[in-house]
Amino acid sequence: MAVIVDDLDPARRRKCFWGEQLSSLPGVEFELVSLQKNMESRLFFNIYAYDVVIFNWCVLDGAVMYAADRAQDILAFYDDHFIQFVRRGGVVIMENQPKRWRPAQRAYDILFPGQIAVQLRETYLYGPTVQVNPRLKGHPLLQGISAPINSAYSQPPDTSWFPPGSTSPRSIEELHPTKMYTGAFQRWSKGWLPLLYTAGRENPVMLVKTEGLGLWVATTMFIASSNVHDLIESLVVGARHHSTAIRHFHAAQQRAQLLRTIGSVSIVLLLAVGLFLLLQSNLLTSKVPYGDTWAGNIAISLLFATLVSAATFLRGFLFLTWRAARNH
Repeated sequence: MAVIVDDLDPARRRKCFWGEQLSSLPGVEFELVSLQKNMESRLFFNIYAYDVVIFNWCVLDGAVMYAADRAQDILAFYDDHFIQFVRRGGVVIMENQPKRWRPAQRAYDILFPGQIAVQLRETYLYGPTVQVNPRLKGHPLLQGISAPINSAYSQPPDTSWFPPGSTSPRSIEELHPTKMYTGAFQRWSKGWLPLLYTAGRENPVMLVKTEGLGLWVATTMFIASSNVHDLIESLVVGARHHSTAIRHFHAAQQRAQLLRTIGSVSIVLLLAVGLFLLLQSNLLTSKVPYGDTWAGNIAISLLFATLVSAATFLRGFLFLTWRAARNH
């Protein structure tokens, strides 16, 4: 597998915690890769030589100091290779890509344009614990993993995440190394499943999606530094070994969502039909505009059913808005 980092020189890159994590997994071979170094050497990053590709935290956040802006440009140019890699059965895992510990939307848009949205820049949400989505606890990636999942950060207190003098005092002050995530996702499109949530279950911090034979894993988490061996093994080994089961699980979730949608539409239509029959039978004694005509009764029935649907949607929207405001 390949772990994409800022630089191959440890003294010049933001710290990569994946080495010790992957070294502890039997049969796993890995290589650190710098997209920038490859370009300088005129070497194409042959993604098809790997089974799993991991983006180390912040490697795509756009930071000029670490040439992360150039990494974004390189990935944007070669994005089709990553898409084909996943479709052929590869796994792509993206750790948190924050700018000053707030997820950078641009980093996620390169591979997932218009698919997922991170929280607003003003929101600084972090924590040492994540919760499993109870609705999706049967997902193959979550088998054998106890919840909640707590950070087991084991680095010495003086461990630096940055080369000396390379980042601002503010970033150092807000580091909080025992955190498992900073920021979260607030919207995601069809096909993505929210597996892990913030400590308070407000918003997801890990989204997964199958495409072709492979799997995308997008997170606002610091997976390797959190030292959660079971989750790491599940993501880098289990995602490959259980690829068929994962695809079946996602397909079943999509069918269930389709059935829920059909059920909701059916209820609205039944409500409209029921009201129409009441109006036609004159059981409603209240004066209804144009209630003495078929067209009027149909219009009133559809209008009432639409208002009920809108009220249900509005209630959900207000709840999400209140929850987002509470997180500020």
